[in-house]
Amino acid sequence: MNFHSAIFSKYLSDDDIGKILSDEEFIRKIFEFEIVLAKEQSRLGIIPESASNEIRMLLSELKIQPGDLADGTLKNGIPLIPLLEIIKEKLSVECRQYLHFGTTSQDVMDSALVLTLQDAFAIINERLANLQLNLSKLREKYGETPCMARTRGQLAVPITFAQKINAWLYPLQRQAHRIKGMEADVLKVQLGGAAGDLAAFGKKGEHLSEAIAKALRLSRASSWHTQRDGLCEFTNWLALTSGILGKMGADLLVMAQSEVGEIAENAEGGGKSTAMLHKNNPILSEALVALAKLNAGLQSQMLLSVIHENERDATAWILEWSCIPQMLMNTGTALKHALTISINLKVNTDVMKKNVERFQNKD
Repeated sequence: MNFHSAIFSKYLSDDDIGKILSDEEFIRKIFEFEIVLAKEQSRLGIIPESASNEIRMLLSELKIQPGDLADGTLKNGIPLIPLLEIIKEKLSVECRQYLHFGTTSQDVMDSALVLTLQDAFAIINERLANLQLNLSKLREKYGETPCMARTRGQLAVPITFAQKINAWLYPLQRQAHRIKGMEADVLKVQLGGAAGDLAAFGKKGEHLSEAIAKALRLSRASSWHTQRDGLCEFTNWLALTSGILGKMGADLLVMAQSEVGEIAENAEGGGKSTAMLHKNNPILSEALVALAKLNAGLQSQMLLSVIHENERDATAWILEWSCIPQMLMNTGTALKHALTISINLKVNTDVMKKNVERFQNKD
């Protein structure tokens, strides 16, 4: 089974995140970088204006199928080499030397990744804001309802449902604050050239990097070819966010148990069983817990990417290619499911009160 297959596309993945992670979109991001690179190099007198115009015109219209890059990627270990070969064949002989001038493959691929993350930030921030709003509304509507606290799997003392909701909401509010603080460290341009020192551009390198960053709406940064702390900080945020949502899912799984009956994940019904037709399984809460566990494991792999040897290390880089898309997909899916739960949740206030009364009268 494949999580991202058509069968699981609605349950264990997310269409919006899937779109920005597609091969076609990655190629488009590469083109976006190369167009801006050529434009700003021409403006600074690094390449001829005629070459810049030809490159920009071609890349604005060119369509390349991802499958056309597969063999070249196997041969070279990166898709950029076969991609540039295809582009150069369509450029004039005089112009070819100015395509991708002075840069290295990692400049382009890292910048394309960051442009992808720029789109992901927009999706995540919107969902995070909406989820906080929905949970606040649930708290306003049901917060004063008495319910039972449970510690170490056992009934503890009566609390209010607001305390349960706050345990989900407050960490999300902190995450919303954290992600805003890390945008500058994550959404930053990558430009360093062969060894990260901008040597090919002479004294114009810093000006070029600043101009590209401004054009792409990214932060200006010195080359970070082997400095991957920003990416790991973001994936840690993804793992932490999915973990917070996993805690919410774990709470809901207990509250939805038949003998507890304090909530129903989906008021309209769902999560049916082939053998037990009476059931309304909390299948989205189950997914929240599973996605949180998946991201926790993936983050441990991402931390290994910090160990980038010397001035470039493909063995560490490849870890990111695998982990970042999966972690984005898992977190996007978890946020989507949490939003659905926050809209469709049925709170059985009478049952909550009865459970409290039963506990208080047990003696």
